[in-house]
Order: sequence, then C-alpha cells, then structure tokens
Amino acid sequence: MRLLRRVLPIAVVAALAAAATGLGLPASPVRSTLVAEPAAGPRLAASTNDWTGYHGDPAHTGFNPHSPALGTPSVVWKAALDGAVQASPLVVGGLVIAATENNTLYAINRQNGRTVWARHLATPVRSASLPCGNIDPLGITGTPIYDAATGRVFAVTTARVQSGVQHRLWGLDVRTGATRVNVAVDPGGQDPTVENQRGALALSKGRVLIPFGGHAGDCGNYHGWLMSVTTSGQTLRGYQTGAQGEAGMWQPSGVSVDSSGRAFVVTGNGRATSGAWDGGNAVHVVDPTSMKRLDFFAPADWAAGNQSDSDLGSSGALLFAGRLWIQGKDGAGYLLDPRHLGGVGHPLQTVNGACAQQFGGAAAHGRVVFAPCTDGLRQVVLGSDGRLRAGWRAPSVVTGSPVVGGGAVWALAPSAGTLYELAEGTGRILHTVGVGPTVRFATPALSAGLLVIPTKAGLTAVVGA
Repeated sequence: MRLLRRVLPIAVVAALAAAATGLGLPASPVRSTLVAEPAAGPRLAASTNDWTGYHGDPAHTGFNPHSPALGTPSVVWKAALDGAVQASPLVVGGLVIAATENNTLYAINRQNGRTVWARHLATPVRSASLPCGNIDPLGITGTPIYDAATGRVFAVTTARVQSGVQHRLWGLDVRTGATRVNVAVDPGGQDPTVENQRGALALSKGRVLIPFGGHAGDCGNYHGWLMSVTTSGQTLRGYQTGAQGEAGMWQPSGVSVDSSGRAFVVTGNGRATSGAWDGGNAVHVVDPTSMKRLDFFAPADWAAGNQSDSDLGSSGALLFAGRLWIQGKDGAGYLLDPRHLGGVGHPLQTVNGACAQQFGGAAAHGRVVFAPCTDGLRQVVLGSDGRLRAGWRAPSVVTGSPVVGGGAVWALAPSAGTLYELAEGTGRILHTVGVGPTVRFATPALSAGLLVIPTKAGLTAVVGA
C-alpha cells in the first residue's frame, strides 16, 4: 500500500413518503437521532430495483439489467449529511442508505431526498490519534450491506473508546433504524489502531464478511484480515494474511462472492521480498464459514511487487462471464479462472497496457469489463477465443469506479466532481453533470432510473429526462 494509498417498487416509494409525512418528519437531514420507528411490520422485500451492496450484486459487476436508458441526466435532490460519504450508497425499496465518516447511518427517501431515519452510532476517530492515515474523521468507510433475509443493513464503525480504537458491526432494521446487532469485530491479538476497515462488506451463507487492512502510510504491525460473523452477531472467525506483516485487504470494493458463496479478497503488498509467498499481492478464495483459504493467485513477480508497492491490492476481484479480472498498481492485468486461480504465476492470460494502474472496483456487462484506470476508464472485451482485448478509453479525468445500465457506463471524474455518461459500446461522451466534490474512490448506486452519488457533503441524486 504505502504512499500510493494516500492519493486517495413505485408503490413502496409512495408508501414511505406518505408514512414520513404522517409522522411529521423534517424536510432536512437529521443528525444523531432516530427520527421515527413505525409499528412492527413485514420487512422490505427485495426487488429488482434494489442495490444492496457495493456495485449492486455479490459478484460486484456494477451492472443493473433493469435500468432504463436515462436520457439527459440532471440533479433531482441533494442530501446534506453530517459527514463525508466514502462508502457506496445502497437502495432498498424506497430508501437510500448512506453511511458517513461521522459514524452515522441514514435512510433517505429516494424520491425526495428527505431523511426517514438517522442513527449516530459512535464517536469517530480523529487522525491525530492514529499513527498514520488519511481519513479524518474516521467513522464508517466500508460500504454497508443489506440482508433481505433479516431485513437488516450492516455497517462497521471505527470508534474512539476508552481503551483506544474499536471496530463494531452494527445491524439495523432497515425500516426503522432500530439496533438488532452490535458486536465488536476486531481481530483477536491485533492492535485496532493500525487496522482500517475500508473495504465493502459482503454476505455469504448467513454471515457478514468484513475485510481489514492498514492505514495510508502502512504504519505498525498490521495484517490483512477477513472477519466473518453470523447475521445475528455470533461466532466471530477470521482469516489472516501477511506471514511477515502487512498484506492488507484495503481496497474499497472489498469482498466479492461467487454463486457458491465463496469469498474473493485481494491483498496488498506484504513485507516478504524473497523466499516463500507470504500472502501479499494476491487474490485469495476463502470459505466464509470455516475461514480457510481454498485457492489463490499471485503474480510470478509477487516479491518485486511487495518491494515496490506495485501490488494487486488497489482493486477488488471482478467476477464476470465465468472469469475473474484483476489489476492493481502496475501495467499488468490478469484474467483468471475463478474455479482454479492458478497459484503463483499461472493466470489464464496476462493483459499488458490496458491500464496504467487500476484503483477501485471494475464493472462488467456480459463479457465486457469496464476498468477504473488511472489514465482513464477502459473497456476490455473477452473475445470468443477466451482472450481479453482492450477497447475504448474514456478521457483521462474519468477514473472513478463505474456502474453500467441503460446502455451507458456511468463514472466520476472525482477531482472535478463530475459524473460522466458514456455510451457502453463506443465510450462516446453522452452527457456530463456536476454532482459536487467526491472522494477518489466514490462509486454511484444505480437503481432503475436513479443514480445516487456519494459526496464529501452527503448524497447527490441524478435522474434522466
């Protein structure tokens, strides 16, 4: 990691809006309070419009097959929240769920941007009290996950406590914000001040998966950890990487899950620069229940990548079309078979020159990948011969993690706070819209005809006319 990480159904909508009006909820976001808790009722059912985790689905494709062509996009509402939003928003029924660095979880009416409920969960950590890092304050950074089976949204807070720093998993009723799960999830024997929970959460086999890595600057004796706990908050287990230290799972896209429930995580540079592979600079497959590694891939030059901080850890594993795409901080991308990753040095294909570097989460529609390259979003196409070939490239300012739907690719130019709509087949710029300043790794949620963008001030919602 080191210094590179520093560069850091309509009916439901109507029902929620009516309920909010009848309860006298305010028109502006509410800070640090539970606004309303309706009488108990059935949980919100999953729908084709839901966007329940990072990039919308367990495989992290970022593709919404139910999104219509949006036409000319425009901002329909903005919600000012109590802190910056690094995590991707979720959309569940008529609610947009957002998490802030002030450790507040919000449910926002997707139609008008008004707060339905808000829960301030804990006091965030200031960077001055940490040995290194570049997020201040540090609260909820990892993208939450919604579990339709329990009706709960899960998020992890980084909080200041009397003993120092603690990471806790919260499971809130998505309808009301009421707490159902509240449990510490720090890895046993690990110093919580040098572990950072930045990666997106995931669900598999009735368990919440939580990745940990270090802070920007790689301070202290941290390791990469994947923690697993039941959706009722029980039986905490962990998988550790980095035999000699480091090898963090820090990328915002977090944990990808295949159709059988296996978890795919990517590690950054480990400390080993020779000898046996140390768990760094690699894609790992982990059983979410036993927390044992099932398979892995590391580049043949993994040790050099560890030494130069040019590892795979800046991006997450994308599962698409029976294959896996991964690229990190150097010019080589890899096509892998997710059933047999290949161990050290045996990818299906090495793809050179598609990206200068890839930071964030790639997206895919069918056999086409859209990679968030530092020199401009890039299309990469899996041909009928099973080989990947580079296609169109977006302008160099368009580096955000993309989402796909309605025949378009949507990605941010983060430094300019501009959302680009690009033609999926050609990369032609169709429209742009200003959404406000965003963090480097911001990625939209795409639900039917609505895009919700996390910003440094809260949320911006965009629709097409």
